[in-house]
Amino acid sequence: MGSSPTSGTKIIAMQNNPIDKCVMCGKDTPYRFNDDVDTRIGYIEGAGQGCYQSQICNQESNKQLITISGELIYSTPNDQELGKKVRGIYWQNKK
Repeated sequence: MGSSPTSGTKIIAMQNNPIDKCVMCGKDTPYRFNDDVDTRIGYIEGAGQGCYQSQICNQESNKQLITISGELIYSTPNDQELGKKVRGIYWQNKK
């Protein structure tokens, strides 16, 4: 009674597809890394998987997210200039 040939394959597949962590608080989410982002709750385009328990995550984390419009990004091709604009938006929202 050894292990079935597929059990080793399942273990390798799970190791190659780890549980995704929240980009805000670092906790495990119910999703795996290779899960389709269109079917996830809390996925943040350009940042990663957000916590599916956002109320808890926001209270326990000191990280903050801000939203930058795609138009601002596309209309500012210089990365240094874009960084300056993003930093300005951050400080404006901090008030």
